[in-house]
Amino acid sequence: MLSVSGTLFGRRPPHPTETKRHPTDRRNLAGQRAPVSLQSTVPCHHRYHTRGPSAAPDVHGPSSLSGPGHPPGSLVPGETLNKIPLALGMTPRVYGYLLEHIREPQVLRQLREATAAISGAHMQVTPEQGALLGLLVEVIGARRVVEVGVFTGYSSCAMAMALPPDGQLVALDRDERPLELARRFWQLAGVADKVELRVGPALQSLEQLLERDGLGSYDMAFIDKRSYDQYYELSLKLVRPGGLIAIDNTLFYGRVAEPKASDKAAIALHQLNVKLLDDQRVSISMIPIGDGMTLCRRR
Repeated sequence: MLSVSGTLFGRRPPHPTETKRHPTDRRNLAGQRAPVSLQSTVPCHHRYHTRGPSAAPDVHGPSSLSGPGHPPGSLVPGETLNKIPLALGMTPRVYGYLLEHIREPQVLRQLREATAAISGAHMQVTPEQGALLGLLVEVIGARRVVEVGVFTGYSSCAMAMALPPDGQLVALDRDERPLELARRFWQLAGVADKVELRVGPALQSLEQLLERDGLGSYDMAFIDKRSYDQYYELSLKLVRPGGLIAIDNTLFYGRVAEPKASDKAAIALHQLNVKLLDDQRVSISMIPIGDGMTLCRRR
């Protein structure tokens, strides 16, 4: 069984003493097969750790933003806030409480712990995101879902487990290495027969799905990969009116608020956020969950 000691809520934070590498570097993933057990003796309140420089500061006490004496209107310049959002001051203690009250299936927790041991673990969605995605599948009665960006399969597992017995999830990714873990956990979660995996460039795969299945043939799409705008446009064609498109990373570590000229990813996501704000083809809601997730309902 894997230990998550030294991780930030199942995700390994960057640390100055670690070997420097690009955050999305998946080298050495092949062969790093983590032992899998569906039994755990770790108490829920001991599973979540906040060590490392990326852990949020503990703002409990008089300095907390949640204090009734703090004027809400003064927190965000130019905006009137009648209620202080928890997102402005969530602490590790509060986030741990949130995680303790999420129905995270044991198989998904084991997948999260297995992913924490490999390079690029930060690319996995958070437990509360997985719970939301599964709930959205149930709420809209989805039977067909397409996912762009699979990684180790946490989000695809969460959605496939919420699908009806005859439901189908088409998973698109071009990197074979993390898919080994995804395949193992699709089997462990009992959803392997619901998942159709397509390995290759996602744009090409989406175009092939349009040709094969036709316009409006899917109920929901989840986009968790670069080239978001192109994936969004193709997903709009694939998803039926009334269906949902969920886009991950729309807050992108906060860098979208003031993207540097050299930060192409943050600039691209900022441009997408601006586009979505004015896109009358969809109704939208940006949610400060995980690294930011925007939900788009196709009109």
